[in-house]
Amino acid sequence: MNESIKILIAEDHPVVAESYANLLSDSDDFKVLGIARTAQEVYHRLSFQKIDILLLDLSLPNRSTSEYSQIVGFEILDFIKENKIDVRSIILSTHEEASYIQKARSKGAMGYLCKKVEMFELREAIRQVQHQRKEYIHKNLLSKIILVENSDGINLTQRERTILGYISDGLTSREIADKLNLANDTIRDYRDGLVKKFGAKNSVNLIKIAAENGYLTI
Repeated sequence: MNESIKILIAEDHPVVAESYANLLSDSDDFKVLGIARTAQEVYHRLSFQKIDILLLDLSLPNRSTSEYSQIVGFEILDFIKENKIDVRSIILSTHEEASYIQKARSKGAMGYLCKKVEMFELREAIRQVQHQRKEYIHKNLLSKIILVENSDGINLTQRERTILGYISDGLTSREIADKLNLANDTIRDYRDGLVKKFGAKNSVNLIKIAAENGYLTI
């Protein structure tokens, strides 16, 4: 028999978090390790616990008492990637815009669900991401992704999405190269290729066009 899927819930609203925990605990193949209510708790648990699935709300407080941030979830995804932590992240968010979904995917999230998801679909997403290593997007959000990807004929590889996200964060080619363990010239080639794909004049114009077309949240 397969081991239970070990799950950490990153959610600061107690009622929502406890609801997820109780409903998921009813499944024999799930083991909820706990609830992290701040970004700091997430970082701490990721550093010492073996977690299979991180259910991550994009908007978490940076401290136990204050300062919510809509981008802290993206920073957590960056932390996971930069530190090569063996955990698969599924976003549970009220943000249903294609730009949020695209940015989460570019930063390594393997699932994206809105918080009104039915419990059977949440369970399905967890099992698919864990056992099949396949991306899972909430069925109600798939049409938004398809619309964005087909609206301008721009198809990006996962690597291009990642680099585009780093460019939007203001990183230089050297900084991106260090993060991805690639040559500086390789990142420059990717940057030039993205500028051409989007028909942009330069990197600044690239970010503007990408954001307007739903590829980024800035």
